[in-house]
Amino acid sequence: MSEVRENTTVVIIGAGVAGLTLGNFLLRSGIDCIIVERRDREYVEQRQRAGVIDTRAVRMFREWGIEDRVLGGDPVAPVLNFRIDGETRPLEFVSDDQNDGRFCPQQVLVRNLIDVFVSDGGDLRFEAEVSLENVVGDAHPFVRYRDSAGATRVLGCEFVAGCDGDRGVSRAAIPGASLTRYSHEYGYAWLTILADVSANHQSMMALHPRGFAGQFARGPHASRFYLQCPLDTSASQWTDERIWEELEIRFGEPVVNTGRIVSTQLVPLRSVQPDELRSAVPARGRRTHRATDECERNAPGHV
Repeated sequence: MSEVRENTTVVIIGAGVAGLTLGNFLLRSGIDCIIVERRDREYVEQRQRAGVIDTRAVRMFREWGIEDRVLGGDPVAPVLNFRIDGETRPLEFVSDDQNDGRFCPQQVLVRNLIDVFVSDGGDLRFEAEVSLENVVGDAHPFVRYRDSAGATRVLGCEFVAGCDGDRGVSRAAIPGASLTRYSHEYGYAWLTILADVSANHQSMMALHPRGFAGQFARGPHASRFYLQCPLDTSASQWTDERIWEELEIRFGEPVVNTGRIVSTQLVPLRSVQPDELRSAVPARGRRTHRATDECERNAPGHV
């Protein structure tokens, strides 16, 4: 089967918040770009993630003239609840001239970013299985991907923006000698739990002698829970019954809504920051760009 070849200025890999935000920025700056995403649109728009948008991001969307379109819909009260010694202590975020931060479920944010990008003429391609070659060390990179119909397409470009995370194809395309990785191990793990139950609270974080516990709403009918655990704990030790019991102990109040637990995963907590060693990559080959400030997790969703 012959390859279909196209050209653009920037190819963005990954239609998460980073890739979609970059795409909208380039679109408004008059720079041609194409976003390619491995998953289908339904999966991307329903993926459960955290939803805190900081002040700088809100002001950025405002400057671009898309604040209402991106941050509208499904408003969430700007409050974090802490549970200490059996008492709930709310921390309210006041929106004023100094603090524009707000809460917005990430699936809402992603859906809005997709709608704005596509409706304003952006080129977003889902179900694109990417393989990266000829990216680092060459002045004329390209991205090859297989589309949902099985056809092979090649995108020639000036820059490749890797926005698909530390475990994505973008990171794997950068030679190990070109990066220094700084890592900090916290010495404990989080058991992450996704459940088909509505949340007792929009957010709740409990500080308890047995360890941290967290609960965050993921839409009207789903919740994400966290339990701090020793590193030598096995996820198989945590039955549904034990999870609900432990959450009640740490929160110091009944978990009103219990139900089907969709998934659990044990995540050893660590922070990783890669730093580019520019001398290791020829100047003409610095064509793969990726965010270096990131907190690496093994779980599919996190706060």
